[in-house]
Amino acid sequence: MTDQRADHTAGSAGVDDDLDLVVVGGGPVGVVTALLAARRGLRCRVLERSPVVYDLPRAIVIDDEIQRVFQNAGLAAGLRAITTALPGAEFVDADGTRLIGIDLPDDAVWPLGHHPVVAHDQPELEAFLRDAAIAAGVDLRLGVAVDHIDPGADTVAAVTVDGSVHRGRWLVAADGASSPIRKQLGVAFVDQGFDQEWLVVDVVLDRDVADLPRHVQQICDPRRPVTFVPGHGRYRRWELRLQAGESAEAMTEPATVWELLEPWITPADATLRRAVVYRFHATVAATMRVGRVLLAGDAAHQMPPFLGQGLCSGIRDAANLAWKLAMVEAGLAGDELIDTYDLERRPHAAGVVAHAADTGRLIDELAGRTTAGTGVDAAYGGGRPFPHIEAGIVVGAHPLVGRQLPQPIVGGRPLDDLLGDGFAIVVADEAAASRVRERWAPF
Repeated sequence: MTDQRADHTAGSAGVDDDLDLVVVGGGPVGVVTALLAARRGLRCRVLERSPVVYDLPRAIVIDDEIQRVFQNAGLAAGLRAITTALPGAEFVDADGTRLIGIDLPDDAVWPLGHHPVVAHDQPELEAFLRDAAIAAGVDLRLGVAVDHIDPGADTVAAVTVDGSVHRGRWLVAADGASSPIRKQLGVAFVDQGFDQEWLVVDVVLDRDVADLPRHVQQICDPRRPVTFVPGHGRYRRWELRLQAGESAEAMTEPATVWELLEPWITPADATLRRAVVYRFHATVAATMRVGRVLLAGDAAHQMPPFLGQGLCSGIRDAANLAWKLAMVEAGLAGDELIDTYDLERRPHAAGVVAHAADTGRLIDELAGRTTAGTGVDAAYGGGRPFPHIEAGIVVGAHPLVGRQLPQPIVGGRPLDDLLGDGFAIVVADEAAASRVRERWAPF
């Protein structure tokens, strides 16, 4: 893998190119949006204010749906080399006794054709995705800070602090939770009423620690709820709920952090990578489209981390949007196709946010801290499904409408590898295939 952390820096001031897509924000969501769009022939530029990949982890897992997106972008083999399959997840009591959970063998393959959940190290993943985007033709500009955007009827421009203008037919704002572009557009967040402060601690194991769990755990301890995630390789994460009166400054002191981790590890076992306090939110933008500007990732939705769906939801945005922009720019669909991005993604994201918030509430309930009555279906293995698409490009009332096509192995190869990264019509038998060929032959 080429380390492009100091490469592909900003061009000269005054640039005003005729681009199909400008993406503001070079995190994984912005880069994947541009990567997928470039693979479909769009001229894409990514503007990222930082000159280097952020070197600390944030997201830590991706699910089978996102692995499938990367597979369709030709990245499956490279992704496998930088991820670790997780063996399961569970809610446990303060003594470590399982309350509810699910076990996932290392060779488990779910209907979408991949292991249900794999861990990654986000800096490594980001460098991998940037390499792939550059190889696909994306113009990645690092060290470029956008000051504001200038929307027009036919184009939209990103104007940088140094006066450069980067103009495209469309602009995707993947500029994070504080999104200056969302604020400039006046798009409000719809709050689902979940706000908690948690200390997030990442370590690198310096030696094997036999007693550490192999599963993701939600530890429902009435004294202090804790999340444990066995990350990729030797990375491990703890998330610890802050109590009343505890400050971020005091709780992130190394001595305090090691005292909190004492039930699991000591400084002799691991190196502290980071300790930071986050306020977990559950919010969704009131709209994900304003004219030629599309919101994606944390700029459009934020959720508690208990399901590991923050990054996954952002990649779903990218996958939903890229092909639609390509269709419109190729003249194969009208502008109204882009309206289906908001119609499909916003309710879906809101449903996942609600599920993640309920998972967080359930931790407190099982710890005996509250009695709100959240169902155990929100737990790992509890059976609560993710939402499916109910509005947008949906036709018919069949139960599978709005759901993803499974990916079986056909002739020794995954179905998507056979069908290719585009449209395909799947039929049940040869007679139906003949009718379909006759119907669509003129096109």
